[in-house]
Amino acid sequence: MPSSFTGAEKRRMAWLIAKAAKQSMAGDRDADTIDPRIKAEMERIEQRGAERGEAEVAALRSRLQQARTAAANAKATMRASSGRERADARQQMHEHERAARRIEADLRRYR
Repeated sequence: MPSSFTGAEKRRMAWLIAKAAKQSMAGDRDADTIDPRIKAEMERIEQRGAERGEAEVAALRSRLQQARTAAANAKATMRASSGRERADARQQMHEHERAARRIEADLRRYR
């Protein structure tokens, strides 16, 4: 599942992990010595990051579909026209295809 954390969330998670490690080392080896409030806060941060990641992936998929549709429309215009209009449509098609490739690369980062 993709996650997306803000800088503040990353810093807070690092602080919570350090605090949990300190509690774990200070406590009895057989007992669960980590404060449940720390665990709960870490889970809330992870949940928000997962929700944000899913929303970002959905938005990228939508933009990818729009870029592909725009490239297809430009290609159809290019094939149906001639002269300067054809050259302009070809340029637009290439721009939309480049945008689609950039979005695809962004989507791969979430995997």
